[in-house]
Parts: sequence; structure tokens; C-alpha cells
Amino acid sequence: MFDLRLQLRRDTLAVITVVGLVLVTLAPHVRAATLLALDLGALVKQADYIVLANAQAESSRYRTQDRLIVTDVQLKVVEALKGDARPGGTLVATRLGGAVGSIGLSVPGEASFALGNSAIVFLRKATQAKELYVVGMSQGVLPIDGEGPSARVLPGGAGATLMQKGDDGKLSAAPDAMLTAQPLKDVLARIAQLVAEAHVR
Repeated sequence: MFDLRLQLRRDTLAVITVVGLVLVTLAPHVRAATLLALDLGALVKQADYIVLANAQAESSRYRTQDRLIVTDVQLKVVEALKGDARPGGTLVATRLGGAVGSIGLSVPGEASFALGNSAIVFLRKATQAKELYVVGMSQGVLPIDGEGPSARVLPGGAGATLMQKGDDGKLSAAPDAMLTAQPLKDVLARIAQLVAEAHVR
């Protein structure tokens, strides 16, 4: 498998515009992406669906409209925090990259899923396609470590350098929203609070 050079175009990389990312540079052999940082509140606001889900299977394909390789990941919903998903149901998250035959596309900073493992996933509906994209690329997948009362939520943003824009318009490194793992029950409660506050406004 090898990396393909991508020319980022607003019309072909809808996932970039949908999640509001403004800083992605892809070139041969690049192994990291620079992304506009999203805190938990921004992830919740931009998501149409927020679910605690288990990644069950994935398959790659060429997307019809732009012939880019994408991977569809089947997510079995364990708990729904926002949107009309139901526990036991399935959502399909589509991410850039994957492999079709001997052709592969690697997208640094893109969301990734460990099959068989659970995560809190923030998903947004595509504007012109019947697909769900992960909000903030890898920032929108928060892996779960452990089970039961000891389960913890791990930070997202793997493979990305997170930046923030100051009042002067200049970019600087963003402080990590989650430096360490946090108890699952605490994160779920915080997300539920943010969702409820959004409905009140």
C-alpha cells in the first residue's frame, strides 16, 4: 500500500468542510495533520449523532462522486446521547482512506476505529451525500479503555497536531482538552449536560 498525493478541493473533500476543519495539509510521506482544535462543547455542537458504540466491521470502496477511497465502519450503538439512533441499532461512519485491492490511501489525522472495541463517536451528516462523517477527524473518536465501573475514556486526536486561532488571527498550539483518561461515567454525564443545554437555547 502506498500514499496517494491529494489535492484538497472543497468540492471533493466534503468531510473537511463538514467538520469545519481549516488546516489540513496532505503530501507524500506526511505522517501528521494540523487541525483546528475542537473541545468537547464544539464536538457536541457540530454532531448530529453522538453514540457510545462498538466498531464491528469495515470495508473500503471508491466513492462515486470523486473516486477517492473511503472506508465505511459499521458501529453498533450501545448508548445514544444525541440524534435518533437507538441502542442495538447500527450507524455507518465513512472516513477518508483505506485500501481497495493494491491501492491504498492514507490520510494523517483521519478518524480510525479498533474493530471490536468501543468508543464515543461524534458524527455529522454529509451535506450532499447519504454518509456520516466523524466530527473533527480523529478528535471525534474517543476510545474506551476497560469495562464496567472502571471504564475510562481516552483522548482523541491521534495523528494530529491541534492548533487554535488567537484574537489576532495567529495560530498557536492548542492546550489538550483531555490530557489523561477520564472515567466513562463522567464524560457521558458531561456530554448529556452539553446536549441538554443546547436544546434549551
